[in-house]
Amino acid sequence: MLKTKLLFLAMALMANVACQSTKSSDAQSKSELTPHNWQISEFALIDVEEPGALFALSEQQKQHFLSYYNSPTKAHVSPNFRLAYYLDNLVSNFSYAGDTLKAQDVLNKRYGNCMSLAVLTTALAKIVNLDVVYQQVHTPPLYRRFGNTLTTSTHVRSIILGPEPEKTGDSIVFRGRAIIDYFPSSRNDRGVYISEADFISMYYQNMSAEVMSDNPDLAYSYLYRAMELNTANASTLNSLAVLYRSNGYEEEARKLYEFAIENHIQSVHTLSNFAVLLKKIGDVETLSRIGEMYLKTDDDNPYRWIDLGNAFLAKGELSEAEVFFNKAIATGPYLGESYSAMAKTYFLKGEVIKAESMMEKALSLSLPSQNRALYTAKLQAIQNSQ
Repeated sequence: MLKTKLLFLAMALMANVACQSTKSSDAQSKSELTPHNWQISEFALIDVEEPGALFALSEQQKQHFLSYYNSPTKAHVSPNFRLAYYLDNLVSNFSYAGDTLKAQDVLNKRYGNCMSLAVLTTALAKIVNLDVVYQQVHTPPLYRRFGNTLTTSTHVRSIILGPEPEKTGDSIVFRGRAIIDYFPSSRNDRGVYISEADFISMYYQNMSAEVMSDNPDLAYSYLYRAMELNTANASTLNSLAVLYRSNGYEEEARKLYEFAIENHIQSVHTLSNFAVLLKKIGDVETLSRIGEMYLKTDDDNPYRWIDLGNAFLAKGELSEAEVFFNKAIATGPYLGESYSAMAKTYFLKGEVIKAESMMEKALSLSLPSQNRALYTAKLQAIQNSQ
Protein backbone atom coordinates (compact mmCIF):
# COMPACT_ATOMS: atom_id res chain seq x y z
CA MET A 1 0.00 0.00 0.00
CA LEU A 2 1.08 3.56 -0.64
CA LYS A 3 2.27 5.31 2.49
CA THR A 4 1.18 8.92 2.82
CA LYS A 5 2.36 11.64 5.16
CA LEU A 6 -0.87 13.53 4.44
CA LEU A 7 -1.63 16.66 2.79
CA PHE A 8 -0.46 20.10 2.68
CA LEU A 9 -2.33 22.25 5.15
CA ALA A 10 -2.89 25.31 3.05
CA MET A 11 -3.32 28.56 4.91
CA ALA A 12 -5.42 30.62 2.61
CA LEU A 13 -8.25 33.11 2.82
CA MET A 14 -11.58 32.34 1.26
CA ALA A 15 -14.34 34.83 0.64
CA ASN A 16 -17.37 33.18 2.21
CA VAL A 17 -17.70 30.58 -0.57
CA ALA A 18 -20.12 32.48 -2.78
CA CYS A 19 -19.43 30.07 -5.65
CA GLN A 20 -20.62 27.21 -3.48
CA SER A 21 -24.05 28.71 -2.95
CA THR A 22 -24.37 29.17 -6.71
CA LYS A 23 -23.50 25.55 -7.35
CA SER A 24 -25.87 24.44 -4.58
CA SER A 25 -28.85 26.24 -6.06
CA ASP A 26 -28.21 24.61 -9.43
CA ALA A 27 -27.88 21.19 -7.82
CA GLN A 28 -31.04 21.76 -5.81
CA SER A 29 -33.11 22.50 -8.90
CA LYS A 30 -31.92 19.27 -10.49
CA SER A 31 -32.44 17.26 -7.32
CA GLU A 32 -36.15 18.04 -7.55
CA LEU A 33 -36.27 15.82 -10.64
CA THR A 34 -37.28 12.26 -9.88
CA PRO A 35 -37.35 9.29 -12.29
CA HIS A 36 -40.84 7.80 -12.37
CA ASN A 37 -41.11 4.48 -10.49
CA TRP A 38 -37.36 3.97 -10.18
CA GLN A 39 -37.69 1.44 -7.33
CA ILE A 40 -37.78 -2.31 -8.01
CA SER A 41 -39.64 -4.44 -5.47
CA GLU A 42 -37.71 -7.58 -6.45
CA PHE A 43 -34.69 -6.31 -4.54
CA ALA A 44 -34.78 -6.76 -0.78
CA LEU A 45 -34.17 -3.56 1.17
CA ILE A 46 -31.50 -4.14 3.81
CA ASP A 47 -30.81 -1.79 6.69
CA VAL A 48 -27.59 0.14 6.05
CA GLU A 49 -25.79 2.65 8.23
CA GLU A 50 -27.59 5.93 8.83
CA PRO A 51 -25.74 9.12 7.80
CA GLY A 52 -24.99 9.94 11.43
CA ALA A 53 -23.26 6.59 11.90
CA LEU A 54 -20.63 7.57 9.33
CA PHE A 55 -19.29 10.23 11.66
CA ALA A 56 -19.68 8.44 15.01
CA LEU A 57 -16.56 8.00 17.15
CA SER A 58 -15.98 6.07 20.36
CA GLU A 59 -15.63 7.98 23.63
CA GLN A 60 -11.97 7.02 23.78
CA GLN A 61 -11.38 8.39 20.27
CA LYS A 62 -13.17 11.63 21.15
CA GLN A 63 -11.15 12.13 24.32
CA HIS A 64 -7.87 11.46 22.54
CA PHE A 65 -8.71 14.17 20.02
CA LEU A 66 -10.01 16.67 22.59
CA SER A 67 -6.93 16.29 24.82
CA TYR A 68 -4.82 17.41 21.86
CA TYR A 69 -7.27 20.04 20.60
CA ASN A 70 -7.78 21.68 24.01
CA SER A 71 -4.13 21.53 25.09
CA PRO A 72 -2.88 24.92 26.40
CA THR A 73 0.13 24.55 24.10
CA LYS A 74 -2.22 24.71 21.10
CA ALA A 75 -4.26 27.69 22.28
CA HIS A 76 -2.47 30.08 19.92
CA VAL A 77 -3.34 27.95 16.86
CA SER A 78 -6.52 28.64 14.91
CA PRO A 79 -9.14 25.95 15.69
CA ASN A 80 -9.35 24.61 12.15
CA PHE A 81 -5.56 24.22 12.01
CA ARG A 82 -5.50 22.54 15.40
CA LEU A 83 -7.75 19.86 13.90
CA ALA A 84 -5.64 19.72 10.74
CA TYR A 85 -2.39 19.27 12.70
CA TYR A 86 -4.01 16.49 14.73
CA LEU A 87 -4.82 14.69 11.48
CA ASP A 88 -1.32 15.34 10.17
CA ASN A 89 0.21 13.66 13.23
CA LEU A 90 -2.33 10.86 13.11
CA VAL A 91 -1.72 9.75 9.54
CA SER A 92 2.07 9.78 9.53
CA ASN A 93 1.80 5.97 9.35
CA PHE A 94 -1.45 5.95 7.42
CA SER A 95 -1.87 3.75 4.34
CA TYR A 96 -3.91 4.67 1.28
CA ALA A 97 -6.37 1.95 0.33
CA GLY A 98 -9.46 1.80 -1.84
CA ASP A 99 -11.80 0.97 1.03
CA THR A 100 -14.54 3.42 2.00
CA LEU A 101 -14.75 3.41 5.80
CA LYS A 102 -16.69 5.08 8.61
CA ALA A 103 -14.79 7.50 10.85
CA GLN A 104 -14.40 5.07 13.75
CA ASP A 105 -12.98 2.40 11.44
CA VAL A 106 -10.55 4.84 9.84
CA LEU A 107 -9.01 5.54 13.24
CA ASN A 108 -8.93 1.89 14.21
CA LYS A 109 -7.47 0.57 10.97
CA ARG A 110 -5.32 3.56 9.97
CA TYR A 111 -6.12 3.24 6.29
CA GLY A 112 -8.82 4.22 3.80
CA ASN A 113 -9.43 6.21 0.64
CA CYS A 114 -9.83 9.97 0.21
CA MET A 115 -13.52 9.79 1.12
CA SER A 116 -12.66 7.93 4.33
CA LEU A 117 -10.28 10.73 5.27
CA ALA A 118 -13.00 13.30 4.60
CA VAL A 119 -15.46 11.31 6.74
CA LEU A 120 -12.96 11.32 9.63
CA THR A 121 -12.30 15.04 9.17
CA THR A 122 -16.03 15.74 9.38
CA ALA A 123 -16.44 13.58 12.47
CA LEU A 124 -13.74 15.50 14.33
CA ALA A 125 -15.02 18.86 13.12
CA LYS A 126 -18.52 18.08 14.41
CA ILE A 127 -17.13 17.48 17.91
CA VAL A 128 -15.72 21.03 18.10
CA ASN A 129 -18.41 22.73 15.97
CA LEU A 130 -16.22 23.60 13.00
CA ASP A 131 -17.64 23.90 9.49
CA VAL A 132 -16.42 21.58 6.74
CA VAL A 133 -17.00 21.93 3.02
CA TYR A 134 -16.26 19.31 0.37
CA GLN A 135 -14.71 19.72 -3.04
CA GLN A 136 -14.68 17.23 -5.88
CA VAL A 137 -11.43 18.29 -7.48
CA HIS A 138 -10.57 18.25 -11.16
CA THR A 139 -7.89 15.59 -11.25
CA PRO A 140 -7.93 12.86 -13.89
CA PRO A 141 -9.85 9.80 -12.63
CA LEU A 142 -8.05 6.46 -12.45
CA TYR A 143 -9.57 3.71 -14.56
CA ARG A 144 -9.02 -0.03 -14.38
CA ARG A 145 -10.78 -2.76 -16.35
CA PHE A 146 -11.09 -6.29 -15.01
CA GLY A 147 -12.90 -8.51 -17.50
CA ASN A 148 -16.13 -6.72 -18.43
CA THR A 149 -16.09 -4.46 -15.39
CA LEU A 150 -14.76 -0.91 -15.63
CA THR A 151 -13.89 0.80 -12.36
CA THR A 152 -13.15 4.48 -11.94
CA SER A 153 -12.22 6.64 -8.99
CA THR A 154 -12.45 10.39 -8.60
CA HIS A 155 -10.99 12.57 -5.87
CA VAL A 156 -12.71 14.40 -3.01
CA ARG A 157 -11.07 16.57 -0.40
CA SER A 158 -12.40 18.37 2.66
CA ILE A 159 -11.78 21.94 3.77
CA ILE A 160 -12.04 22.92 7.44
CA LEU A 161 -13.18 26.52 7.78
CA GLY A 162 -11.95 28.74 10.56
CA PRO A 163 -14.33 30.46 12.96
CA GLU A 164 -16.44 33.10 11.27
CA PRO A 165 -15.19 36.58 12.21
CA GLU A 166 -17.60 39.24 13.38
CA LYS A 167 -18.73 41.55 10.61
CA THR A 168 -17.98 45.23 10.95
CA GLY A 169 -20.10 47.46 8.79
CA ASP A 170 -20.02 46.55 5.10
CA SER A 171 -16.65 44.81 5.25
CA ILE A 172 -16.11 41.52 3.40
CA VAL A 173 -15.74 38.54 5.70
CA PHE A 174 -12.85 36.16 5.07
CA ARG A 175 -12.38 32.79 6.73
CA GLY A 176 -9.18 30.83 6.97
CA ARG A 177 -9.27 27.30 5.63
CA ALA A 178 -7.24 24.16 6.14
CA ILE A 179 -7.29 21.79 3.18
CA ILE A 180 -7.20 18.10 4.01
CA ASP A 181 -6.03 16.21 0.97
CA TYR A 182 -4.27 12.92 0.26
CA PHE A 183 -2.68 14.20 -2.92
CA PRO A 184 -2.18 17.98 -2.66
CA SER A 185 -1.28 19.60 -5.92
CA SER A 186 -1.56 23.01 -7.53
CA ARG A 187 -3.86 21.54 -10.16
CA ASN A 188 -6.30 20.53 -7.43
CA ASP A 189 -7.28 24.14 -6.83
CA ARG A 190 -10.21 23.92 -9.21
CA GLY A 191 -13.22 21.79 -8.52
CA VAL A 192 -16.89 21.63 -7.68
CA TYR A 193 -18.09 22.26 -4.14
CA ILE A 194 -20.66 19.71 -3.03
CA SER A 195 -23.05 19.67 -0.11
CA GLU A 196 -22.80 17.30 2.84
CA ALA A 197 -25.88 15.50 1.49
CA ASP A 198 -24.14 14.92 -1.84
CA PHE A 199 -21.00 13.82 -0.01
CA ILE A 200 -22.99 11.22 1.95
CA SER A 201 -24.65 10.18 -1.30
CA MET A 202 -21.19 9.55 -2.77
CA TYR A 203 -20.36 7.42 0.28
CA TYR A 204 -23.42 5.26 -0.41
CA GLN A 205 -22.44 5.02 -4.10
CA ASN A 206 -18.97 3.80 -3.12
CA MET A 207 -20.37 1.20 -0.75
CA SER A 208 -22.74 0.00 -3.45
CA ALA A 209 -19.90 -0.45 -5.94
CA GLU A 210 -17.92 -2.51 -3.44
CA VAL A 211 -20.73 -5.07 -3.00
CA MET A 212 -22.56 -4.92 -6.35
CA SER A 213 -21.21 -8.15 -7.82
CA ASP A 214 -21.60 -10.21 -4.62
CA ASN A 215 -24.71 -8.80 -2.97
CA PRO A 216 -27.18 -7.05 -5.33
CA ASP A 217 -29.73 -6.51 -2.55
CA LEU A 218 -27.20 -4.67 -0.40
CA ALA A 219 -25.99 -2.67 -3.41
CA TYR A 220 -29.60 -1.67 -4.13
CA SER A 221 -30.09 -0.68 -0.49
CA TYR A 222 -27.09 1.66 -0.58
CA LEU A 223 -28.23 3.21 -3.85
CA TYR A 224 -31.75 3.55 -2.42
CA ARG A 225 -30.30 5.71 0.35
CA ALA A 226 -28.31 7.70 -2.20
CA MET A 227 -31.47 8.32 -4.21
CA GLU A 228 -33.23 9.54 -1.09
CA LEU A 229 -30.59 12.26 -0.84
CA ASN A 230 -30.55 13.21 -4.52
CA THR A 231 -32.62 11.61 -7.27
CA ALA A 232 -30.82 13.46 -10.05
CA ASN A 233 -27.18 12.62 -9.43
CA ALA A 234 -25.56 11.31 -12.61
CA SER A 235 -23.31 8.81 -10.82
CA THR A 236 -26.14 7.39 -8.71
CA LEU A 237 -28.43 7.01 -11.72
CA ASN A 238 -25.68 5.31 -13.71
CA SER A 239 -24.84 2.93 -10.86
CA LEU A 240 -28.50 2.07 -10.33
CA ALA A 241 -28.99 1.42 -14.06
CA VAL A 242 -25.90 -0.82 -14.14
CA LEU A 243 -27.27 -2.78 -11.19
CA TYR A 244 -30.65 -3.18 -12.91
CA ARG A 245 -29.12 -4.20 -16.23
CA SER A 246 -26.74 -6.74 -14.69
CA ASN A 247 -29.63 -8.37 -12.85
CA GLY A 248 -31.90 -8.65 -15.87
CA TYR A 249 -34.10 -5.57 -15.38
CA GLU A 250 -33.27 -4.05 -18.74
CA GLU A 251 -36.43 -1.99 -19.25
CA GLU A 252 -36.02 -0.37 -15.83
CA ALA A 253 -32.37 0.37 -16.61
CA ARG A 254 -33.34 1.94 -19.92
CA LYS A 255 -35.83 4.27 -18.22
CA LEU A 256 -33.09 5.55 -15.92
CA TYR A 257 -30.70 6.17 -18.83
CA GLU A 258 -33.41 7.99 -20.77
CA PHE A 259 -34.33 10.08 -17.74
CA ALA A 260 -30.71 11.13 -17.31
CA ILE A 261 -30.28 12.07 -20.98
CA GLU A 262 -33.61 13.90 -21.23
CA ASN A 263 -32.72 16.02 -18.21
CA HIS A 264 -29.10 16.65 -19.30
CA ILE A 265 -27.56 15.00 -16.25
CA GLN A 266 -25.81 12.18 -18.07
CA SER A 267 -22.08 11.48 -18.01
CA VAL A 268 -19.86 9.69 -20.52
CA HIS A 269 -20.30 6.61 -18.32
CA THR A 270 -24.09 6.89 -18.67
CA LEU A 271 -23.85 7.06 -22.46
CA SER A 272 -21.35 4.22 -22.64
CA ASN A 273 -23.40 1.91 -20.44
CA PHE A 274 -26.63 2.82 -22.23
CA ALA A 275 -24.94 1.90 -25.52
CA VAL A 276 -24.04 -1.52 -24.08
CA LEU A 277 -27.69 -2.09 -23.15
CA LEU A 278 -29.00 -0.92 -26.54
CA LYS A 279 -26.57 -3.19 -28.37
CA LYS A 280 -27.72 -6.13 -26.25
CA ILE A 281 -31.44 -5.56 -26.92
CA GLY A 282 -30.85 -4.74 -30.60
CA ASP A 283 -32.16 -1.16 -30.70
CA VAL A 284 -29.97 -0.05 -33.60
CA GLU A 285 -31.71 3.30 -34.18
CA THR A 286 -31.31 4.56 -30.61
CA LEU A 287 -27.83 3.08 -30.44
CA SER A 288 -26.80 5.18 -33.45
CA ARG A 289 -28.14 8.35 -31.81
CA ILE A 290 -26.42 7.61 -28.49
CA GLY A 291 -23.24 6.69 -30.35
CA GLU A 292 -23.16 10.12 -31.99
CA MET A 293 -23.61 11.80 -28.61
CA TYR A 294 -20.86 9.63 -27.14
CA LEU A 295 -18.32 10.39 -29.88
CA LYS A 296 -18.89 14.13 -29.45
CA THR A 297 -18.28 13.93 -25.70
CA ASP A 298 -14.87 14.60 -24.20
CA ASP A 299 -13.75 11.49 -22.37
CA ASP A 300 -10.93 10.90 -19.90
CA ASN A 301 -11.60 7.14 -20.00
CA PRO A 302 -8.54 5.61 -21.72
CA TYR A 303 -10.36 2.36 -22.43
CA ARG A 304 -12.66 4.19 -24.82
CA TRP A 305 -9.66 5.18 -26.92
CA ILE A 306 -8.08 1.71 -26.62
CA ASP A 307 -11.28 0.09 -27.90
CA LEU A 308 -11.58 2.55 -30.80
CA GLY A 309 -7.91 2.05 -31.64
CA ASN A 310 -8.31 -1.72 -31.63
CA ALA A 311 -11.29 -1.40 -33.98
CA PHE A 312 -9.15 0.49 -36.52
CA LEU A 313 -6.23 -1.87 -35.92
CA ALA A 314 -8.43 -4.83 -36.80
CA LYS A 315 -9.26 -3.15 -40.11
CA GLY A 316 -5.57 -2.48 -40.82
CA GLU A 317 -5.99 1.29 -40.54
CA LEU A 318 -2.76 1.80 -38.61
CA SER A 319 -2.52 5.61 -38.71
CA GLU A 320 -6.02 5.99 -37.30
CA ALA A 321 -5.29 3.37 -34.65
CA GLU A 322 -2.14 5.25 -33.65
CA VAL A 323 -4.17 8.44 -33.08
CA PHE A 324 -6.51 6.71 -30.64
CA PHE A 325 -3.75 4.84 -28.82
CA ASN A 326 -1.95 8.15 -28.31
CA LYS A 327 -5.16 9.47 -26.72
CA ALA A 328 -5.27 6.38 -24.53
CA ILE A 329 -1.71 7.00 -23.34
CA ALA A 330 -2.48 10.68 -22.70
CA THR A 331 -5.55 9.90 -20.57
CA GLY A 332 -4.25 6.71 -18.95
CA PRO A 333 -0.45 6.81 -18.75
CA TYR A 334 -0.61 4.29 -15.89
CA LEU A 335 -2.13 1.54 -18.08
CA GLY A 336 0.05 -1.10 -19.69
CA GLU A 337 -2.71 -1.87 -22.20
CA SER A 338 -2.26 1.52 -23.90
CA TYR A 339 1.46 0.96 -24.52
CA SER A 340 0.97 -2.67 -25.55
CA ALA A 341 -1.56 -1.63 -28.19
CA MET A 342 0.77 1.08 -29.46
CA ALA A 343 3.64 -1.42 -29.58
CA LYS A 344 1.58 -3.66 -31.86
CA THR A 345 0.75 -0.70 -34.10
CA TYR A 346 4.39 0.33 -34.43
CA PHE A 347 5.43 -3.27 -35.10
CA LEU A 348 2.90 -3.60 -37.92
CA LYS A 349 4.17 -0.30 -39.35
CA GLY A 350 7.70 -1.69 -39.34
CA GLU A 351 8.91 0.67 -36.61
CA VAL A 352 10.48 -2.05 -34.48
CA ILE A 353 12.58 0.15 -32.17
CA LYS A 354 9.51 2.19 -31.20
CA ALA A 355 7.54 -1.03 -30.74
CA GLU A 356 10.19 -2.39 -28.38
CA SER A 357 10.19 0.81 -26.33
CA MET A 358 6.39 0.75 -26.01
CA MET A 359 6.36 -2.91 -24.97
CA GLU A 360 9.03 -2.30 -22.33
CA LYS A 361 6.80 0.45 -20.92
CA ALA A 362 3.78 -1.86 -20.98
CA LEU A 363 5.74 -4.50 -19.11
CA SER A 364 6.81 -2.02 -16.43
CA LEU A 365 3.17 -1.03 -15.83
CA SER A 366 1.57 -4.47 -15.95
CA LEU A 367 -0.45 -5.51 -12.91
CA PRO A 368 -1.94 -9.01 -13.21
CA SER A 369 0.60 -11.83 -13.53
CA GLN A 370 -0.96 -13.05 -16.78
CA ASN A 371 -0.42 -9.64 -18.39
CA ARG A 372 3.19 -9.59 -17.25
CA ALA A 373 3.83 -13.00 -18.82
CA LEU A 374 2.03 -11.97 -22.01
CA TYR A 375 3.91 -8.67 -22.32
CA THR A 376 7.24 -10.40 -21.66
CA ALA A 377 6.52 -12.86 -24.48
CA LYS A 378 5.54 -10.05 -26.85
CA LEU A 379 8.67 -8.08 -26.00
CA GLN A 380 10.83 -11.12 -26.74
CA ALA A 381 9.03 -11.64 -30.05
CA ILE A 382 9.70 -8.03 -31.04
CA GLN A 383 13.36 -8.30 -30.05
CA ASN A 384 13.75 -11.58 -31.96
CA SER A 385 12.33 -10.00 -35.12
CA GLN A 386 15.22 -7.54 -35.45
